[in-house]
Amino acid sequence: MNLIKKAFCVCGAAALMFTSCEKDDTTKPITLGDKEGILLVTFGSTYEAPQATFNNMDKAAKTKYAGEEIRWGYTSTDILNKLRKGLGENGIQKDNDTPEEAMTQMVKDGYAKFNVQSLHVIPGEEYDELLEANEKVEKEFPGVEIVVGKPLLDSDEDIKVVAKILANKFNDLVTMGPVLFMGHGTPHAADDRYLKLDAELKKLNANFFVGTVEGIGFDAGTTSIGAIVTKLQALTPQPTSVTITPLMSIAGDHANNDMNGNTGEIDVNEQSWRERLVGAGYTVNSVMKGLGDYDEINQIWLNHLEAVKIK
Repeated sequence: MNLIKKAFCVCGAAALMFTSCEKDDTTKPITLGDKEGILLVTFGSTYEAPQATFNNMDKAAKTKYAGEEIRWGYTSTDILNKLRKGLGENGIQKDNDTPEEAMTQMVKDGYAKFNVQSLHVIPGEEYDELLEANEKVEKEFPGVEIVVGKPLLDSDEDIKVVAKILANKFNDLVTMGPVLFMGHGTPHAADDRYLKLDAELKKLNANFFVGTVEGIGFDAGTTSIGAIVTKLQALTPQPTSVTITPLMSIAGDHANNDMNGNTGEIDVNEQSWRERLVGAGYTVNSVMKGLGDYDEINQIWLNHLEAVKIK
């Protein structure tokens, strides 16, 4: 019995030595190439309609940077896991990558210079995570150069420009009743961008309102749908109809459910924006477009990329 144990231990040790050697033999350092590429980074979606929005954003980038390599990275691991399991059809890709994975693959493909553009709306948690991913890639592959374009609502000037674009897009609808833009909302300090945009839009028309999905951020008393309904009820004359539209890069899960959904819930805190507004007596018109569907908005993101692009 002792001999068997001894033989097993010897064999086991030999197997471990072989495995270790095999790993050392197959782990080869990657030699950096000299190619330069663009990586567009967004949250992602399993919905069909946002894929057309992504295509529109991709087309804008390929038009501005014709002939350059352009790839995509997605910051939502939940979305990626669903896509990799094959959930979602009608052209939705299953081979999507996180920003870190996308850049790692590009390094293997000979790229060492990365022009990364955040397609997020505010410089919040998703943007912070993107910067962290960049640091990991730079640490793993010394010599790699990464620059990052800011999100849409980065500066006060960005906010003013976006307000003018949106006011122009909804110029006709706002004459028929208030227009409500639904952002995501975040406990991150960047949540103040929503309040700033609301203020800029109101300078152009008092019937523009900016709110967030849960009103959880900087000032929940002004950004929740409940707070907005209260403001609407205080208007004179009292409007009979309102328009709702997402203040997000795409019209995905939040737009379809939290904004425009029919939850059937009795608890108002669980109802969608549409249900809350209908319950308050308003006729609701919805515009299911993401910010990436507007060429003028895409140009702002690309201007941010151009501002930092490796020369």
